Amino acid sequence: MVPHTMLVHSILILLHLIGLVAFVGGAFAQTQFMKASSKAGLAPALRDEYERLAASIVTKAEVPGTFAQVVTGIGLVVMEPGYLHQGWLHVKLTAVVALLVLSHLEMFNARRLVRARAAKGDAAADEIVARKKRHALFGVIGTLLVVVVLLCATVVRALV
Repeated sequence: MVPHTMLVHSILILLHLIGLVAFVGGAFAQTQFMKASSKAGLAPALRDEYERLAASIVTKAEVPGTFAQVVTGIGLVVMEPGYLHQGWLHVKLTAVVALLVLSHLEMFNARRLVRARAAKGDAAADEIVARKKRHALFGVIGTLLVVVVLLCATVVRALV
């Protein structure tokens, strides 16, 4: 590669990794806030704030981090089209698409939970419990997909 191309490639990798950190950090933080909001004996004001924080974090960190990864990933593939002939990348891209969909489902779920709490208060308890269970399931699925992405980008890539 020529020096200019190497610099662009390095910058794309840096931005790709920043997107990964934003996504994973956001996913972890919002999951922890949602889990903390379910603790028994928690003051309602604190519970409500934890739920709002979870919805805000998924919207402002997790989803944008995913989009940053997609955009920079496209740039990397454009610069190195040979990646498209490597099987590990197809598995990784499938997992990334699933993560993109999952992040949006988490965002919609968290926002609806916050809206239900604001509109109905404790009368929305059953809906909120169901949404929190769904959110926890999304977290487990997301964790598994992140592991797939990381394994594809490192171990599987090195083996093939």
